[in-house]
Amino acid sequence: MNSDRTLQDEITEYRAQFEKSMASIAAYQNKAQAEVAEIRTLLKEIADQHKEIEKLVKEVADQQKKTDKQLKMAHREFNSKWGRLVESLVSGKLVELLRERGIDDVTRTQPRQNVSYPRGDGTRKYKEFDIVVANGEEVVAVEVKTTLRPDDVKKFVEAMRDFSRYFPEYEFKTVYGAVAYLHCDSKADLFAERRGLYVIRATGDSASIVNDEEFEPVSFTEASSRRPRRHLRAVPDS
Repeated sequence: MNSDRTLQDEITEYRAQFEKSMASIAAYQNKAQAEVAEIRTLLKEIADQHKEIEKLVKEVADQQKKTDKQLKMAHREFNSKWGRLVESLVSGKLVELLRERGIDDVTRTQPRQNVSYPRGDGTRKYKEFDIVVANGEEVVAVEVKTTLRPDDVKKFVEAMRDFSRYFPEYEFKTVYGAVAYLHCDSKADLFAERRGLYVIRATGDSASIVNDEEFEPVSFTEASSRRPRRHLRAVPDS
């Protein structure tokens, strides 16, 4: 009888321990599930924040593109307007300025000359000359810049070396180059003068040649050797 009670007690004790263990496991599972749910909620919040950040980044990028486009358009419009203004100032007084330098009787003034010539590879070389003026013997091509930079001078000198290719009709005329500007960067005006170019500065509603009276312009033409002038010098090689 006593042994039966002992066995029953052990079974009861084991059952209590089992139920206690199951309760602990259930509590652990509930806690784990709660933590997993919390982690999922946190991950969702992070994902939502990431999407919001991506949205903000895209909006900022789109706005930046829009701003850059507006700035480029404004810059092009500014340069175009000021370029036309400088051309107007220069072309309006250019004949008088050249006459003061011994280039008389200008009979032709051509603004914005878009020209080209064929190259050996079958393509064409294009160039726009802002102003070209001519008399019976001489031609002056003018490059107009709002802000004149040394690189502008280099490119213009290279273009002037091919002037007779762009304008075959002027092959046997003496050809000079000039640069005109409102503003000057990195002493580009001095650089242009050393390259043999007339330098014209637009000021207010007028313009003037800033080269000194002893300045000798370069002749950008093969015919110059057959048409010597007192103040000519050869086109520099570099």
